[in-house]
Amino acid sequence: MRALTILEGGNLIDGKGRFIRDAIVVIDDSKIAQAGSAAETKIPPGKNREIELNGMTVMPGLIDVHVHLHGQSDPLTMVSLLSETDAYQATILAENAHRTIEAGFTTVRDMGAPNDVNIDLSRAVNDGILKGPRIIPAATIDMTMVPGDRDIHGLKGGQVTGPAEARKAARMKIACGAEVIQVNATGASFGKYGPKVLILSVEEMRGAIEETHKLGKMSTTHACGSEGIKNAVLAGVQCVEHGQWLYEDDDLIRIMAEQRVGWVPTLMNGFWKLEKIKDEERKGRKSGLPKYVMERAVQMVEPHRKSFEKAMQKGIVIGYGTDVGSPFTPNGMNAYEMEMFVKYGATPMQAIEAATRINAKIIRMDNKIGTVEVGKEADFTIVDGNPLDDVKILQKKENIALVMKGGETVVDRLGLMGPHTGLM
Repeated sequence: MRALTILEGGNLIDGKGRFIRDAIVVIDDSKIAQAGSAAETKIPPGKNREIELNGMTVMPGLIDVHVHLHGQSDPLTMVSLLSETDAYQATILAENAHRTIEAGFTTVRDMGAPNDVNIDLSRAVNDGILKGPRIIPAATIDMTMVPGDRDIHGLKGGQVTGPAEARKAARMKIACGAEVIQVNATGASFGKYGPKVLILSVEEMRGAIEETHKLGKMSTTHACGSEGIKNAVLAGVQCVEHGQWLYEDDDLIRIMAEQRVGWVPTLMNGFWKLEKIKDEERKGRKSGLPKYVMERAVQMVEPHRKSFEKAMQKGIVIGYGTDVGSPFTPNGMNAYEMEMFVKYGATPMQAIEAATRINAKIIRMDNKIGTVEVGKEADFTIVDGNPLDDVKILQKKENIALVMKGGETVVDRLGLMGPHTGLM
């Protein structure tokens, strides 16, 4: 019988709303063998590896379903990087993947990179070449644009005009390895078209979404304004990104709640932009953002808050995504979104569940990750402290004591697993 790893002497947040004091978690290779209170959990006999946690908190490995690993948080650097080679971009993605898992996030959904290099990075992690979080790669379908035009995330324009081209684009992206197809329903804070401008038509989105689902992959939409969100939902999309003006349409909210369409609000992105603009103005400096982006950012934060509050009240499935890699939200700062959840009315437990159990459902991995249950992957984020008392403790990397992914130690800041383990 092989030796087991026993996590003991800590507390457990299981991802299902339970907080268990003095918990024990038993790990057999890459899987969870047992989990529960010390009083109810019998440790199997044998030469097991026992890890004393001294009151730390064990959580499921955290999940962020909206990241841009290729992104750098400085606006000018981001734009200049769009002309770099794929190899250079891949190096940036790899470094940001490293920062992400050090922050305690063991799985991410990457929402797009120049020439879809996020797909290759995902392969490198899956093949064991690169240490990092699991990466669920998304690729975006957009409307036809001026040749060579591209948005701030490096996604080339000139993609589709009409449902037939949308279907073809979805097939091509999936054939190249995309697990998620994102359809652009509206513009954004960055770029030529603003956040309420409609981009793809319902028919175009439906073509791409139907093809995506037929091939067994997932769909989502970049959509800010309520009309664009509704168009994407009517087209059959499974998830909505951003959704600042969701609150304006009660019928849309009802449909999303009834159909269990996920919503990933990415609250911190707009809030941080606005705070950075204000801070630079107080210092008599410029933020580095174009004027039109600053104007849009001012308009987007308050609707976002209203939408979050209403979505909470109406029972919409709310996932956890940060949009890290965008201006002023660097990769590795993924835990700051929890503070925004709580600021806008969620409990710390609800914020943690969004970043674990709910996100696992959104990416269709809830049979493997997202909760601490027997048979699931041994993904853990172990925290020095109790995030239910203050979720902000997750923002400090020194508080992320231990990170395990599939039973492998990838971060061990306190040497709990012995010398020479993990990323430091």
